[in-house]
Amino acid sequence: MQGLKPAIFGACALLAGLVLLCAGHPAAAQKAADPAACVLPPRPDTLWALAQCCERSLTGDVGCRAYDKKDQYVIIKDNSVRKPQSYLIIPTKRVTGIEDSLIAQPPVLEFWQYGWAQSRTYPGYPPADTAMAINSAHSRTQNQLHIHISCVRPAVRTALDQAEIDFFPAKPVTLRLPPHDNLYRAIRVTGLSGEQSPFVVFQDDPGVKDHMADQSIAVVGSATAGQYFVLDTRVDGGNTAHAEELLDQTCQSATR
Repeated sequence: MQGLKPAIFGACALLAGLVLLCAGHPAAAQKAADPAACVLPPRPDTLWALAQCCERSLTGDVGCRAYDKKDQYVIIKDNSVRKPQSYLIIPTKRVTGIEDSLIAQPPVLEFWQYGWAQSRTYPGYPPADTAMAINSAHSRTQNQLHIHISCVRPAVRTALDQAEIDFFPAKPVTLRLPPHDNLYRAIRVTGLSGEQSPFVVFQDDPGVKDHMADQSIAVVGSATAGQYFVLDTRVDGGNTAHAEELLDQTCQSATR
């Protein structure tokens, strides 16, 4: 019987997927326990499928980073080679995008706060270098709500620091921002949840509330703890409301 052990273990190595033959082999047991790799459909449903996959298991796809069962979201690494320091917060229930009525209800209402908390790790830069953005319905390729988490462009940071921007609920400041000189409204807030959720701070304006599909929102951190800039832009001529343009998704100018 002693002479049979090497042969048995060799069979386990070759047939790791056959649990009945290799139940005692650690590698085979691990392989059997792992979920199947995600099979992702094409746009516009890729992110919806990926969110479901990461909800089932963080080992289901290389992009999965974190899952919060209570608040119903996942954090996923953006797989674009042009965005090496970009992440996404995505609900694990069906929420189409910025125009969906669920953005005014918990937990989606609080996603900016959740995303900001996760930004301490993903991508992990100081608050003054961090920014988040959601694009309009006209400027996205996916029909599952997702907020981009990355760094702010230095020129945008400078423009905001130099502008005189009051705190919500004061009147927003209107300014043009790089890189495409698009028109934005900006206001300061002291939190990103509840009445100060970026999803709702501009909705006193009927032109916003009744046309959310045309809006795009960004949050930029401040050097002052507990303060944030909230910005919005809307579809207008050549501006497709793509606030993601304000992000530097390489974080090359950010500091650790």
